[in-house]
Amino acid sequence: MFAKRRSESGSVSVFLIMILAFIFAFVALFIDYARIAAMKVQSERLVHAAVRSVMSSYDPELQERYGLFAYGEQSGDQIMASVLNNSMEKGVRTDRFDILPMELDTSGLKMDRMLGEYDIFNHEIGEEMKYKAPIDFTLEILGKFKPLSSSMKEASDTVDVLRKLQKLYDKREAALDQMLSKQKKAAQSGSGIPGILMGLYSTSISNESLGSSRVTAAAGIAAQYDDYVSKANEDANRDEDEDPQYSDEIEDYLSSSADVMARLGSKQDSAGESHSKLLQEAHQAWQEAYEQNERMKEVIAASESRTESAGYDEVSGGSIPGTSPETSGDDSDTIRGLRGQTEKLLLSEDLLSKLKNEIDRQKDEFSTADRSLSTAMSALGSASGLSSSSGYMKSTIISARGSIDSYLRAYAESGSSNKLDQEAAQLEQHRASDKERKEKEKQGKAKLKDAANILERINELDKKAKGYMEEYRTLQTYYDESMEFNKQLSDGDYQGADLDNDPYDAGKSAMKDMDGLYGAMAGMMSGLKDELLQNEYAAQYFKHFDISSLKDAAKNPQEDLGDAVVDQLSVKNQQLEYILYGFHNPVGNISAAYAEIFASRLAIRTMEGLVKNSGLGHPLLVLAAALLYGIEMAIVDMITLCETGSVELSSYIKVKITYRDYLRLFLLIHSNNQKKMSRMLALIRFNTGINPAERPTYASGEVKVGMRLWFLPGVMKMIGYAGGSPDEVEGNRYYAVKQADYSY
Repeated sequence: MFAKRRSESGSVSVFLIMILAFIFAFVALFIDYARIAAMKVQSERLVHAAVRSVMSSYDPELQERYGLFAYGEQSGDQIMASVLNNSMEKGVRTDRFDILPMELDTSGLKMDRMLGEYDIFNHEIGEEMKYKAPIDFTLEILGKFKPLSSSMKEASDTVDVLRKLQKLYDKREAALDQMLSKQKKAAQSGSGIPGILMGLYSTSISNESLGSSRVTAAAGIAAQYDDYVSKANEDANRDEDEDPQYSDEIEDYLSSSADVMARLGSKQDSAGESHSKLLQEAHQAWQEAYEQNERMKEVIAASESRTESAGYDEVSGGSIPGTSPETSGDDSDTIRGLRGQTEKLLLSEDLLSKLKNEIDRQKDEFSTADRSLSTAMSALGSASGLSSSSGYMKSTIISARGSIDSYLRAYAESGSSNKLDQEAAQLEQHRASDKERKEKEKQGKAKLKDAANILERINELDKKAKGYMEEYRTLQTYYDESMEFNKQLSDGDYQGADLDNDPYDAGKSAMKDMDGLYGAMAGMMSGLKDELLQNEYAAQYFKHFDISSLKDAAKNPQEDLGDAVVDQLSVKNQQLEYILYGFHNPVGNISAAYAEIFASRLAIRTMEGLVKNSGLGHPLLVLAAALLYGIEMAIVDMITLCETGSVELSSYIKVKITYRDYLRLFLLIHSNNQKKMSRMLALIRFNTGINPAERPTYASGEVKVGMRLWFLPGVMKMIGYAGGSPDEVEGNRYYAVKQADYSY
């Protein structure tokens, strides 16, 4: 019995031991599991701290000078290893109990996303400027230009339609002048015929004795014909032994008559050929004039539907906080009224039909005179015979002379009865202002030449500034490398802006630039774009040219620019202009900026000129006067800008616009983000010696940390596999892999 109890007691003990062992294994498993979980948390904290420490070592020069963050020159691996090692360093006490005896196994750091990449650079610009840029641009630029939007829209539309009409008008009038010239020249080709017919016009031709005078005209042939017949018959009836008595007179008469006939025939043929050719050309000239008149109608009809005007409407209708809704100085109605007068430039269908009919009438009139002349020539052709009638000769000569005289009075000879002169006088009624307009055009060309002389002086500085060319070659190398780094082509750069030598072309180019400017501002109002942030970043962080160095040249275009200007042509003194235009030479960017500002001033001042000269009446005269005013005032504005650094936006809007403001505006027009970013990156590299393409903005760190397991490493390994964890168990050690990613 005792043995039985002892056996039962042993079984219970084994059972309890098994239960205890199971409980111990279960608790041990969770102890290691808790230690592993704590190790993972600690490892993740360590790797994040290590990568943060690496990223804290940004380049201070880039941050201070350009507001950009990029990793500096220190070794990221060294910083990361140092942080990790220091964090895992054991204390000096030997009696401490370490629950998490972690040890660093391996660590790795990957630096990526270089600042020189467009996406990264653009992102950092956006972070720097996303609040400041839209506010500054709206208040400092957009708010100033908005009140001018309606007037500038009407000015642009008016200049566009009047310039087109001016070109067509001048072509039409030139064609009409050519038409009249051809008609007159054709008529004048017959001006020698009356003298060959008879000296002075008379309704009768008296008989003359043969040889009484030399025959020089057809009338002389008819006048001496009867006597010629009589004496020729008399000589013919003489006896054979008698010598002819009048042979010399007869021979002279026949010779002179043949000469007159030859001259008259030649003149008739020449006049006929000239009329056929010249009147056909006159008809072609009329057709050209008619077509130009029709094109003018089309231009007028299309003048109210210009797509280029949409930007003005969006800016005008947009809401800008902090600005008044009223638009002071709005003269859009006055300017719009000028376009209502463009019908005055057209010629009526009735007048054009009369001009065409007159060409046909002239052709018929000459044909009548030519037939009369041919009849006279036919009658004179028998003058060498002895059976013709002198009376018939005389009548045909008198009729031909009267017919040709009537034709020449109507088309060749100046006087009140000249139909072509009447037409010219009628056309002159439509050209009443042309003389004054041409004078203003002449003055405008002269003033444009003065403005162009300043650009010539600037461009001539290229020879004096050769010492800076090495800088620009270096800058171009950096630019090309940036474009290549971003896999962009570097062709198709801005070619620069030259001043047109024709006031109309200059005015149109200026208004076209203003169309683009308001279109760009309208696009900015419709939504914040990366381009605006980039432009404002460039204007804030990069130096622009000192425009005051050109004040002497602006006052006196003939004066050579001195060394003070040359000193301003280095890269460091025209960085914003370089970003805008991209010329890799000392003068190209400055010249382009000056020309573009002048064009902007010309557009605004031409708008004012349309208002101030609207009372002149004739639309083309108003345009010519407005352009002359615009050119003159733009030159004055450039002098003011060079002297003070700013100029009033308009005589109607009394706000100041600085040289820098204009560059900010032009950055919107010259929209090429990739090239502008590469230019900025090239300048950053040039100014700091730091290549953005080699400076990372992103770090990815990875650590592998090990810890000795206390219990059941095999079970932990099985659990790890079952959970799909990337961690590892090797022997009695557990390894955790953690990663952290940070970017600026």
